[in-house]
Amino acid sequence: MKYFADEYHHIERWKELRKDLFRNEEPAIKLIGMTTPTEEMLSQGVTTETLPAYTARQSHESAGTHEDDLRLNKKLISWEHLTCLEAVQFVYYVTGVSKSLAGQWTRHRIGIGWTFRSTRYVKASKNMFIYPALEYLDSEDTVKAAYQAYEREHRHAMEVYDELKDLGIRNQELRRLMPVGWSTAAYVYVNARSLRHFFELRLDKSAEWEIRRLAYLMFNDVMKIAPTLFEDLAG
Repeated sequence: MKYFADEYHHIERWKELRKDLFRNEEPAIKLIGMTTPTEEMLSQGVTTETLPAYTARQSHESAGTHEDDLRLNKKLISWEHLTCLEAVQFVYYVTGVSKSLAGQWTRHRIGIGWTFRSTRYVKASKNMFIYPALEYLDSEDTVKAAYQAYEREHRHAMEVYDELKDLGIRNQELRRLMPVGWSTAAYVYVNARSLRHFFELRLDKSAEWEIRRLAYLMFNDVMKIAPTLFEDLAG
């Protein structure tokens, strides 16, 4: 991790203690797709990263090189002329995030959307849990004791789930047992402008640890693809 490495590793300071916990799952992201210019535009040197600057040149009917467009990206962002960033869309597959995080994430409503795994149609007998980071605790013994307590509750939730399932209770009622730490997965569709807004809010240290951890992962990934669209947020 190149960006926000210290902050990320602080959140994950107790990760090793979680690896053998009952049905523990850690977050993971995978880029599934992104906006790519047509063959004609690619032959002219336009890339995913320079597409915003290329389209922004319409206002002055100007032209520039690839390097010119990279510089223009930075200027457009500094001028807060961000509409052109909507030209670039990313599709991610995200796993190992909690229902609690999903509730926060879906408050971002403009230029972003999701397809979450359904708790009504998908059986949850083998579902996983997201354990809290507890990064603010300094005692390893305290963290271990806390994780043991979470484990007990997670096991109990699954026991009751299976008991009710055996009685013929449907998924749509069974899901009422799910704690907010229940793991879920989703495809997320987001344009670069909205992703910047997500980062502006969720990279901040005041954001809750779990969604901040996800923001760190996504930020480091998009910085490999289109750094000029996001690098000013690196602090």
